[in-house]
Amino acid sequence: MNRIVVIGNSASGKSTLSMKIKGILDIPVYHLDKILWKPGWERTPENEFREEHEKILNSEKWIIDGVAYKSTLEERFSKADAIIFLDIPLEICKERALQRMHEDLERPNPYVSEGCPYPLELVDEQNKTIELFHNEYREFILGLLNKYKKNRYVKYLKDEEDTKRLLEDLRNY
Repeated sequence: MNRIVVIGNSASGKSTLSMKIKGILDIPVYHLDKILWKPGWERTPENEFREEHEKILNSEKWIIDGVAYKSTLEERFSKADAIIFLDIPLEICKERALQRMHEDLERPNPYVSEGCPYPLELVDEQNKTIELFHNEYREFILGLLNKYKKNRYVKYLKDEEDTKRLLEDLRNY
């Protein structure tokens, strides 16, 4: 297992899980939010993002954490040998996002570009993003996972217990 996609909603635990997998398998992690966002939450143009994305995909080993441009998901899944979907309930993602905003006041999130703070004033916007993922992206991703589950290691994680089992399986891999 050398190419792993970790995908899920905002605040579902993608970056935390990716870093734990890195600790077990010693594979570099690429946080897509560091590529997608420039300081001040300026979105990287899709063509520029795709160039960086392609470089990562052509690497021998990677853990790619994030969603970014929907148009890049299938290519990412096709190059992966493992896909982990954090299908965490909507309300938990919203709670975690709010917690992250409070934490960001003292310590900026290390998994996004510098200059991209999570101010509390954006909580409504963050919740809309979480709802958009849950209501639209989730179904698209489930369809892709259904397509790839026949010839990829695909895991659906719904809670902390699922995550613990996955990490234990990887330790024994």
